[in-house]
Amino acid sequence: MALLLRNVSFRFDTAEAFLFRELSIDFHGGWTGILGANGSGKTTLLRLAAGELSPCEGQVLRRGRVLLCEQRTEEMPQRFAAFLGSGDPEVFRLRGMLGIEDAWGERWHSLSFGERKRVQVALALWEKPESLLLDEPTNHLDGAARRLLGAALATYDGVGLLVSHDRELLDGLCRRCLFLGAS
Repeated sequence: MALLLRNVSFRFDTAEAFLFRELSIDFHGGWTGILGANGSGKTTLLRLAAGELSPCEGQVLRRGRVLLCEQRTEEMPQRFAAFLGSGDPEVFRLRGMLGIEDAWGERWHSLSFGERKRVQVALALWEKPESLLLDEPTNHLDGAARRLLGAALATYDGVGLLVSHDRELLDGLCRRCLFLGAS
């Protein structure tokens, strides 16, 4: 399992400056923290890795399925009903680890951000992608919810990229960090 960037350069059409110039990096098994100031390109890097954006130059090589969990949680995930109704032992394990209740499927719009994020991450882990990309998963979570999420993410054994300002989560999960500087 690997996610490889080879001489990747990227800038938005409306920007004069490149966010990345000739970035080459290999991501293998385990979690890598992606750190940097706002505007340094952390989310853009995840979107490039997921194939949502294309580099101006260079290439992104993906082995297996790549799944991006964005910060947004407004919409109920498509597979949530199937997840809740599944008899899969993995679903029961994830629901137990993340405290996901049956009633959440019927009251999505009244769930807190943290409850929605736990559902989003549970579904991502259930799908078992080879690469899992998370963008600020602990924003707006209290300490208990952050610990639940961290414990669940620690069970993931693929290639993980984690954009976060949560030092405790980064220290607990990540074997290495990539620091991006603003251009």
